[in-house]
Amino acid sequence: MTSTQKDKDIPTLEELRGQELGIPVMLPPFNPDTDVPDAPDYADPDSWLTMPAYFSTDEQPVDVFWVYPTILSDNSTYLMDIHDPVLREKAHWTLVEQASIFDGQANIYAPFYRQNNVKINPLMLTRANPIFRLGQEDLIRAFAYFLEHFNKGERPIILAAHSQGSVRVVELSKTGELLTGDAESLKRLVAAYAIGYSITPSDLEQNPLMKISENATDTGCFITYNTISDEEGKEKEGPTIIPGTFVVNPLTWKTNTTFAPATANIEAAFFKHEHPERPDRHPNFAAAQVVNNALVITDISNPEELPATSVTFPAGVYHMYDYAIFYENLRQNVGERIQAYLNRQ
Repeated sequence: MTSTQKDKDIPTLEELRGQELGIPVMLPPFNPDTDVPDAPDYADPDSWLTMPAYFSTDEQPVDVFWVYPTILSDNSTYLMDIHDPVLREKAHWTLVEQASIFDGQANIYAPFYRQNNVKINPLMLTRANPIFRLGQEDLIRAFAYFLEHFNKGERPIILAAHSQGSVRVVELSKTGELLTGDAESLKRLVAAYAIGYSITPSDLEQNPLMKISENATDTGCFITYNTISDEEGKEKEGPTIIPGTFVVNPLTWKTNTTFAPATANIEAAFFKHEHPERPDRHPNFAAAQVVNNALVITDISNPEELPATSVTFPAGVYHMYDYAIFYENLRQNVGERIQAYLNRQ
């Protein structure tokens, strides 16, 4: 099927009018007149996330473009209104518990965007794609504004995301957006941390400029994995795990199936709202190994840190903790890749 044929098969926003979309719970009938908030204006500082006061404000030699994960989960709203104070606070929290791996190493830029409700995430690339594409258009505009007004071609760039954010980074990258449109632009990419989603060989066929990281100092590459327990059949319960996906082990930074013991896990960090400046830290938290299409962790020192708090991600699917479990390994690797990139320049 050609891309033109595919586009014809995807409904328009108007064709979704009156449809109830959502898994496992349906949202009310979709109304494009009332369910589509205004697009962000990225010339307005209010359309951008700001860093908490305790983060570093020193200018760094690299910029990060952060796309936050799903934070919208009510039973009535299809798309995030970027002016909603509760959702803005949730978006800020992703900077604390995830994007903080870049603090003091890179300048973090994060646009607000009209993301999907978690209940239509399973339909993002199919039936609900017209709704999904509104957020994609936001990110294309945000990245263009970031390049022109913030980055200005002066610094290399890291792309980083989790969950729905990673879906968006991968899908945009496949179509040549976000530095993957030509070899010259790709030279500016330090790496893309597209964690909590999948990248398959067919994705790389769609855009041969995309490549998967094979070691800790590879640059211009993508890092992806989905964390689960070793319980039988758990991989099938991970909604972000696509058969055939590449998996990069964050304890070895390789895609092979070599077992990495817990001693290779520098330190996990679990951020709590009660004391965000002092996360609960656990050295040697868990071992990790690539098994089939997922990253399986074992020898977990503090399993109480991994509660199942979402119907979307049942017990043993550690999607919510993809960053936390490997926090210091991720943080160290950011520094290694930045240094490798700068050395190669």
